[in-house]
Amino acid sequence: PLAQAAEHRMQAVMEIGPGASLIYTEGHYHGPHGGMQVLPHATIKIGKGARYFSDFSLLSGSVGNLDIDYLVEVEEEGIAELSAKIFAHKTDHITLKEAVMLRGERSRGLIKTRVVLDGEARAEITGITEAHAKGARGHVDCMEIVQGQAQASAIPIVRVFHPEAKVTHEAAIGSVDKKELETLMARGLTPEQAVEMIVSGILR
Repeated sequence: PLAQAAEHRMQAVMEIGPGASLIYTEGHYHGPHGGMQVLPHATIKIGKGARYFSDFSLLSGSVGNLDIDYLVEVEEEGIAELSAKIFAHKTDHITLKEAVMLRGERSRGLIKTRVVLDGEARAEITGITEAHAKGARGHVDCMEIVQGQAQASAIPIVRVFHPEAKVTHEAAIGSVDKKELETLMARGLTPEQAVEMIVSGILR
């Protein structure tokens, strides 16, 4: 928590064999200073009937610069689920790019991202899903909450290369929901407490 400048790099290559399952969890906790370079990059290959679940979280402190780049290739009846929960502060800069390529028949993919920004933080979130085979199904789900002078962008890219495949997406960027805020304040919470509760729910 006292570090003011440091670098964390990952260049991972993962292969999940047929029928196997992997749960990958990466949690970050940082101090108040920022100045970090966090650069997790990975290529993941998911074999026939295999499953891969990843959960990235950065919920405490100021990171500085975060650059995530994941490419996931999914074979027949494989499943890939990628989840990211990020709370950015001050002048943090967040770049998140996750791509799921559904190569095999009846493969499944989900990219789910929840980002909250305050101060002067910046975020660019790109979720890519391509379906190349019969029965492949994918979904991209991105929500970003912006507070203060923060700025956010969400870029969902969906491509389908087979008439019996389907990919859907939803993206939302905005402030804390006013109705939720008013409801919580009517129950006795201060505006700050209400915002904190809503943000906690989004990042749960």
